Amino acid sequence: MSAPRRRPAASGRRALRLLTVYGAIGVATIVVVVGGSAADPDYGTGRPWGGVAVDDLRSSPTETAWSLDLASLLAPEAPARCVHLWPSAAVDGLVAVTTSIDLDLEADVDLKADVLAAAAECRDAALDHRTSRVALVDVDTGDVEWVHDLVADVPDADPSSIPAAQVVPSAGRVVVQTQSSRGPVQAALDIGDGGALETARERRDLPSVSVATLGRLQLRTSSATGAGSDSYTLVDAGALSSPVWRGRVDRGSTPLLVPGALVVRVDGRALRVDGRTGETSPYGSTPDSLVAAPDADHAASASGGVFGLQSGPGGQAASALDGEGRPLWSSPLRARSITATPSCLLATGAEGDAATCLRPEDGAVAWTASPGESFTARATPGQTSDDVYTIARRSGAARFVALDGGSGRDRFDVPTDDLETVVAASRTVVYLSAGTSPQNRAVAAHDASSGRLLWTLRSAGTVAFWGGSLVEIDGLGVARRLAGGSRLGATS
Repeated sequence: MSAPRRRPAASGRRALRLLTVYGAIGVATIVVVVGGSAADPDYGTGRPWGGVAVDDLRSSPTETAWSLDLASLLAPEAPARCVHLWPSAAVDGLVAVTTSIDLDLEADVDLKADVLAAAAECRDAALDHRTSRVALVDVDTGDVEWVHDLVADVPDADPSSIPAAQVVPSAGRVVVQTQSSRGPVQAALDIGDGGALETARERRDLPSVSVATLGRLQLRTSSATGAGSDSYTLVDAGALSSPVWRGRVDRGSTPLLVPGALVVRVDGRALRVDGRTGETSPYGSTPDSLVAAPDADHAASASGGVFGLQSGPGGQAASALDGEGRPLWSSPLRARSITATPSCLLATGAEGDAATCLRPEDGAVAWTASPGESFTARATPGQTSDDVYTIARRSGAARFVALDGGSGRDRFDVPTDDLETVVAASRTVVYLSAGTSPQNRAVAAHDASSGRLLWTLRSAGTVAFWGGSLVEIDGLGVARRLAGGSRLGATS
């Protein structure tokens, strides 16, 4: 495939409407409920999990650090209420924002005449829309690094499809996947200026393509039809048009991304696919699942940071694995799943009602606890303690529970209302939401020592963390980084 012609990136700063910097703007779409404060606090002092410094917002975020009219910047031709904004995951403080035109406006209303007219206006905007812009935003300052229109590279891009963007600093790129009249397509943009680098199209006859990522590697899964089996493609973000590896795997097995490689099971053998060359070599174990600790500054990374859960004739076992998949230690364990936390390889029991902490350095059992029914537990981006935060059902009600990372004992147990996903933590605050989607409408802040509710924010738009920053987007596409009550990004 020949490379698409290069074009200058559209200047984001020309369209930028930076409304205020650290101004005390009242946000009309937010309702804030203030609760209590912690007594006898005991906060963590470690490095933030995942390297993400999360804003330590102990009081209601009624101030605005920056404000940016994204709808006007990215889709000035369409009515703002018709524009959906889709931020990527933040990497190195950068977020790529894409757009789609809303065709489902009438699904959320009671079909009044004026609303039906607005819905028709959105449909007309989608038909007339001839742009598909991407903006790269500095989360700390609100500056727009650049804006690029994908239509220059993908003329048949569908404005009603939902694009997905990935910021990949290690490859010097922003990668955007969108839908076109000829099927899925990926475009790579220069992370420095937004210039087009390459495009790669999928086959039009593929029923669906899903993408998992780890660093600069993509695992692309093409779903099978009928009795066929799924096919897989390993792609480096630095060369979308030249896949590293293609193939199929044993039925019932799933390829697993690990740092710098892919682990697959073919003909009953586990193989490691090198993420640079595509060369395969035997993998030293045959895991059912793999997890990796995000960095090397926690106990969970002491043994290399990659752990596997494997089934065999003798039962299940959890292991720490070296770079070739060879076990460094192995611990018999019946478990439904495993996850890495700052001080544990945490296993959820086969019945889903017990949590077991294995010491990452040697696999010894540190503690076993019963958080409650249907609990979910994982490490939280930004947390500086070794606590294990979990949402569990106790006495039939959803509870937010913190387990001491060293002993497994309850540190606190408080109600969660309707917000049942732990999404971020700073040194003194843990944040809950209704899920991990950037389209959430509410966030609650709890004291990290006592669990006491500090405040709840409910938005008529959306509110989510862009990396370590809390950002609200109102119904007209204006994004605000919320602040107030503490230093932004404070971790100590």
